[in-house]
Amino acid sequence: MKVNTTNLPGCKECAIRATALFGELEMEHLDKARSLRSSQVVYEAGEYLYHEGDVPEKAYTIYKGWVILFKDMQDGHRQILRFALPGDFLCYKVGNNKIIDHSAIAVSEATLCAFPIDRFRETISQLPELAFAISSITERTTQRCHTVLTTIASHSAETKIAFLLLSLFIREVALNPANSECVPFPITQEDIADALGLTSIHVNRVLQVLRKDGLIECKNRCLRVHDIIALAERAKISLPEIEHLMIGI
Repeated sequence: MKVNTTNLPGCKECAIRATALFGELEMEHLDKARSLRSSQVVYEAGEYLYHEGDVPEKAYTIYKGWVILFKDMQDGHRQILRFALPGDFLCYKVGNNKIIDHSAIAVSEATLCAFPIDRFRETISQLPELAFAISSITERTTQRCHTVLTTIASHSAETKIAFLLLSLFIREVALNPANSECVPFPITQEDIADALGLTSIHVNRVLQVLRKDGLIECKNRCLRVHDIIALAERAKISLPEIEHLMIGI
């Protein structure tokens, strides 16, 4: 882990601000919001950000890279809760229970903006717009999780995997439209299996079908979607619906 406390990038010029916590704030409030940030922290792939049971001192916005949030279950298997991408807000707890109920690990090099939680809570009383921003980004994340849970509970393995690939592809393209032909995809078949309640063998078989049918290609930690309409059909969701769910358009 590397910590940088100097020459931090400005929030007004931030490339991910539109999808991040401060995207909900008016420009006049950004300087005050920026003062909350204490550092940028860089984690290498495989490094833990925090563990289940920790009491965090900082909340984070992902600036670059991918992070997996997960729980280790009693039977020994890992349940991935979600894949966190740039713009996602992590580790902020409200109420009296400040213990984190999951773990987080970087699956690529990940840069995060760090905000001391005590300072964050003090500022909310002075800047109600910040409380609204937290509520808004939490609601968006909850909606995504509800849709994923519904997909996992009631659809086939192919539909689950198509939905996951499509949702991550759409989010990455929104972050960097210039790279829409090939987006970063640092997760493994085992990660997909742990997120969707499948086996790695089953995931491999479905990915082969999607590749054979000309819909997608996963290679060298890169995801290409050759037919996004057909992939949405396999995911049993319309393209406008999933775009609205993932990026709010």
